[in-house]
Amino acid sequence: MVAGDAGVSVGRTRAYLGQCRVADVRRCRERFGGVTLQGLGGLKIARYLERAGDLDGVDLDPAVYRSRPAKVSNQLTLPGMDCAPFDWIMAQAELGLPVIRTAGTRIRAGRIDELKAELSQDYPVDVTVVLALDTGWLGRRHIDSLEEELRAADRDVSVLLAAPFNPVDSQRKIEALRRVLRWASDAGRTLELLRTDLTGLPAVFEGAAVAAIGFSTSTRHVGVPFAARQRDAFNRRRRSPLVFVPRLLHWQRANVLGNLAPWDGAGVTHCDCPVCTGSGRDLLRFDTPPEDSPVDEVREHDELALAGVIRQIMAAEDPAAELKFRRVNAVHRARSVASSLNVALDDPPAWLDSWE
Repeated sequence: MVAGDAGVSVGRTRAYLGQCRVADVRRCRERFGGVTLQGLGGLKIARYLERAGDLDGVDLDPAVYRSRPAKVSNQLTLPGMDCAPFDWIMAQAELGLPVIRTAGTRIRAGRIDELKAELSQDYPVDVTVVLALDTGWLGRRHIDSLEEELRAADRDVSVLLAAPFNPVDSQRKIEALRRVLRWASDAGRTLELLRTDLTGLPAVFEGAAVAAIGFSTSTRHVGVPFAARQRDAFNRRRRSPLVFVPRLLHWQRANVLGNLAPWDGAGVTHCDCPVCTGSGRDLLRFDTPPEDSPVDEVREHDELALAGVIRQIMAAEDPAAELKFRRVNAVHRARSVASSLNVALDDPPAWLDSWE
């Protein structure tokens, strides 16, 4: 963390990458100042970078919570012979990573024994405990228990939230998350938000040491299985790419933005990122038939636009006030478009309108 106004500590943001290549890591590290990699694929890349003497600004999320812990070993074994669970702690320690995270498992809401067990394990080196929590932990029934167990364990933690869609989708859950952030700040403990969306931006002003922000829906929270109806709706929507819209501070489907074409984007689709200014066109260009979707250009835009927004906010004289100004403007702009043009944009995330 770094000290902000009046001595208030401000955390750092970084990119969270799922499946990626070495070139992606280097590019995102330059743009965001740091990168968190995921799982065994991320470990492979980290080892390559370590051999190249180029591991600065890179750390790892073991991401074992995505599935049952795999029995993985670097030893050859006979068929039918069990091998020991992969030692994520040693793998990270051998690389000399600045933070060593536990493997982590998904903890369903209300399973206090599992939460206690995860927080009470001993390790041979200093670690931050990965807690992949179902979003129900932020509900009224379980937030008191979560805060109580965090206080009793008194450990550094990396928090991820699991849900089919946005895990922090209401004012109540936002307030519960802020309680967890206050615990970390008051206790002098390091709390990281991994695999998050721009909810991480206000969080770094209120106690989060790190917010690792993903570019895709799968790297902005821990996904859980959809109901059949939800799956059908999701598959229909995903035929159009999500595009980060700086003036709205969140992602919109390209075909939704396309509805603003009769008004030349209505002041919503303008973007000053290098890829947009270089093309001489705004975000409306991404509304194309599915077979012509410019996936690589959308990704390049998302990275540059998001990095630019974060950099501008953090460079402001009062970053927290700058973020509030921008999110208030974003909410007002979206509501104005909806009421005056009768164009329904995708709903904004709750943090934009409820983090007061």
